[in-house]
Amino acid sequence: MNRMLRGMIFTIVSALLFGVTPILVSITFDMGSNANTLTFYRNLMVVPVLLCVMLAKKIPFRITLRELGLLLLMGVGFLVSTTYMLCESYNYIGVGTATTLHFMYPAVTALICRVIFKERLGRWKLLALLAAGAGVFFFLDRDGAAGLPGILLALISAVTYGCYLTGMDKTPLRAMPPTKVACYMGFFNAMAMLLVDIPVRKINFFLPPLAMGYTFIVAMCTSFLAVALLQKGIHDLGASTAAVFCMFEPVSSVISGCLILNETMTWEKLVGCVIILGGVTMMVFADLRNQRRTDAIGKPETFE
Repeated sequence: MNRMLRGMIFTIVSALLFGVTPILVSITFDMGSNANTLTFYRNLMVVPVLLCVMLAKKIPFRITLRELGLLLLMGVGFLVSTTYMLCESYNYIGVGTATTLHFMYPAVTALICRVIFKERLGRWKLLALLAAGAGVFFFLDRDGAAGLPGILLALISAVTYGCYLTGMDKTPLRAMPPTKVACYMGFFNAMAMLLVDIPVRKINFFLPPLAMGYTFIVAMCTSFLAVALLQKGIHDLGASTAAVFCMFEPVSSVISGCLILNETMTWEKLVGCVIILGGVTMMVFADLRNQRRTDAIGKPETFE
């Protein structure tokens, strides 16, 4: 399979998984869970599964000190903080508003790649990014409370997730097996949440069995499958391009909300879906054109 097409598929499937799981998250919150509990179990539950996968595939467990530092930074510093802050923002503002603000991360990712790594975005990628970003605003929950703490938490989660995507592309973690990365991150993140919970005591260790079952599904879909697929997608596409295809997440979230929770598909959400899909389609055709010219002349071309 073409590397670019493979990266697109991996990233889109990852986004779809990330988009569907908030439905289950909202259900577990009604059963006594919270941001601390979800973040802890979401990371802890995948570790035994990933350990078995690593043993079956004979993936070595050894990591260097540099890799250890990067795993802690990407996992605890960026990924786990993203999950916690986004979930915590739901306590202050509507889920739709929080999701809208969080989906500023493709712009953050592109900005980091441009400013720090001098990566040329190109006209088509920039247009696709702007179109997808504009489409996100149609998901804004106008009935939600506009609490400043929630707004800040959601915006900061966009920054930390953008840093995570960039770090997974620009550091040696890009070359590590996705299962190994997810396993170590899951363990480190769970331990970090335990330490954070010592003074606040917010982790609920006695959730109802059904809530634990939903949490396990969320953990497998996000911290295992979605993270591994996203790493593969970033490896094939690069962080800024992968971030555009991550815009399928709000689309899948809206559709799953309508199908599972019987939420109403408003015209604003429908327009937002169309704009986002249009931006992603623009990106697909731009990359296909670039790939054809690369194959023809033997070197990449940036479209300006």
